[in-house]
Amino acid sequence: MAHENEFVEAIKELNAKPGEKLTMAELLAKVWKDRIVEIYIGDTFEDIKWEDSTSKSPAILVGKIIAGYAECVVLNCAYMDQRSKDLRFGNIVCLNERGIRTVTEIDESGILKDTFLDSKDGKIIAAAARAVREHK
Repeated sequence: MAHENEFVEAIKELNAKPGEKLTMAELLAKVWKDRIVEIYIGDTFEDIKWEDSTSKSPAILVGKIIAGYAECVVLNCAYMDQRSKDLRFGNIVCLNERGIRTVTEIDESGILKDTFLDSKDGKIIAAAARAVREHK
């Protein structure tokens, strides 16, 4: 599981090297290399229509980050084998970082869907954040 300080330290390390710039793809690979991540690319993968409503499935890629170079993140993606209907890894995907909206590591901290909260939860979130600050 990546912690806040891993990103902060990676960025500090880069800022200490004048003239060197790291792309988002390279930063993701530096911090999350060999970890399983969920990447939301901002599109709808599928619309499921019922008589009176529609449910949209967001376009999410799940895979292990292999590398990052320039604006390209290389993933070993999970996929559904169409013959056996088994979930497998091994679909190598090159993703342009400009297509990425949100990324999270898949761990005990939850998935992206858990992160999208309702604005009415603001007071509860603020109280929880205060409690975390007080315990530090």
